[in-house]
Formats: sequence, structure tokens, C-alpha cells
Amino acid sequence: MRILLFLILLFIGACQTTVQKMEILLLKQKKIQVPAVSGLEVYGDKLLMISDNTEGISICDFSGNLLQTISLEKDESPTQIFEKKHKADYEACSIITKDNSDFFLLIGSGSKKENRSKAKLISLNEGFKIKNFDLEEFYTFLRSESNIEMSDFNMEALAYFDRKLYFFNRGTNEMFVLKMTSFFDFLKGEKDEVKFKRYRMEIDPIEGVFAGVSGATITPEGIVIITTSAERTADWYNDGEITGSSIGCFHLSELQSTFKVETKILKDNDNILKSKIESVAVNSVDQHKALLFLVSDNDGADSELFEVEILFD
Repeated sequence: MRILLFLILLFIGACQTTVQKMEILLLKQKKIQVPAVSGLEVYGDKLLMISDNTEGISICDFSGNLLQTISLEKDESPTQIFEKKHKADYEACSIITKDNSDFFLLIGSGSKKENRSKAKLISLNEGFKIKNFDLEEFYTFLRSESNIEMSDFNMEALAYFDRKLYFFNRGTNEMFVLKMTSFFDFLKGEKDEVKFKRYRMEIDPIEGVFAGVSGATITPEGIVIITTSAERTADWYNDGEITGSSIGCFHLSELQSTFKVETKILKDNDNILKSKIESVAVNSVDQHKALLFLVSDNDGADSELFEVEILFD
């Protein structure tokens, strides 16, 4: 099976940045045991996954085989499925470096005030110790400062680069950037010096349906790779028909207050791939190729893991 996409890869040369068009090969596509997978990160030789309807982390190998589950709540099974109205809706995650240690940071979507503003900081060096945070006040701050209605607020992706956190709001296709220290200071009650930058991404629809950012990662070279997905629904709470997903990217040096992100719809041969891609992670990248993992949550159907290779001149 082969997927052709347009993707931009920028790499840092001696004096300038170059743009190249890529060809992507779908190497593997596999159904996986993780339910409603919503976030993905590569850590060593493992894949860390979160689900939007459980209180657990799933650890898989690079083939998608489930190796271990970790509970996020003391009295909850990591595999228990919660109903939509009760779920924490963990939608985004990233591996960060803090105090010279690695942590897995995951956040709720904030799409409802009830129960969807949780955050977890899990130590990857100290036996998965967990710290709990409440993001309701932080999300309220972002909405207020940016004049975003609650109905347009849905944090679906998170990335970490150069000691900064990048939050992606699917509802408005905006990216919020702030220092990681400012984020944690805010959560501790130190709010006076919190500053963030806000960027709006223009993204093409899929089959005439709004395509919202669903996943993001940043390579060591400063290339932001995003996934988008589109479904026929009137809000962020109710699921709808999946019309497809796309991939795009840009370099952090290109940022403007509003900018166009070139994307390409994922296809299986000539047919649009009717999967809702939720997250992307980089396995490896060099001057000639890159290896990516994608995951999908297909609203009740099996989640899937995709492995794709990007070839470039």
C-alpha cells in the first residue's frame, strides 16, 4: 500500500533553510489494542500512547504490540472505558525535559468545563511517578486573552521544543507558545509574568469539511509536523462521519500571526483514507529520509498504528 503526500521538510544548512517536496510510503498499517488512542510519543524503543476515554497510559513496541499499561488514577483500571460524559478526554501529550529529567506530559482537551481540564506529569526516570494538575484556570486565561468562545476551544495537540510548550487548539487551528517555566509557574499560582504568542494556521478543508489540527510534533531541526482530521459534526462533543485526514508541516522560522500550512490528504492509492489521524511522532530523521508513526481513533472502531517513510532528494 502506498500513500503519496505533499510534505515540506526544512533542514538547517550553513546559511539558509531549504524547502523540499517529499514522497511518503506507507510501510505498515495495523489495528492495535489501545482503545480510542488520542496521543502518541516515541521514547527510546517504545511507543507511549494515551486514550481519550481511559485513565491509562499504554506502552507498545514499534509494531504496535501492547507491552504494559499504567494507571493514571490510584483506584482506576488503566483499561476501564469511561462514558463520553464522564471521560477526562486526554487528547494531547508530549515528552519534556525538566530538572534534567524526562517527563511525559498529557493534558485534557478543555472542550467541557467538567472533568476535561486535567493534566498529568509522569516521570520517565523514576518509576512513572505522577503529579496532578488542574488546567481549568489556565484554559480560562487562554480563552479570555484570545477571545475564544468555549464552543471553539478544544486542545488536541501538544509539542515541546527548546524549553517551550506548543498548544494546538483544534477549534480555531491556532498554536499557543509559551515558556515551559511560565506554564508551570502559572499552575503554581504565579500568574503575573505569563506571556504567550499566538499563531493562526490556515488549513484546507477535506471534502468540504473543516479540517482541524489533531496532532503535532517538532523535530530537532525545528520542523513542526501536524496532522489534521475532518468529520461532519456541529461541535467538538458529538462524533460525526470521518471525511479524512491530512499531514502538513512548517518551520518555526516561518511563523507569522496568520500563515498558510500546505497539507495533503492521506490516500490509500487513489482513495481518501477514512481514518481520523489523532497524533504523529518521529522515529528518525536525516538528510535523506524520515520515519514517522501515526495513530488513529475511529470512534468506536479499532485504533490503528501507521508507519510511514518520507523519502526526499
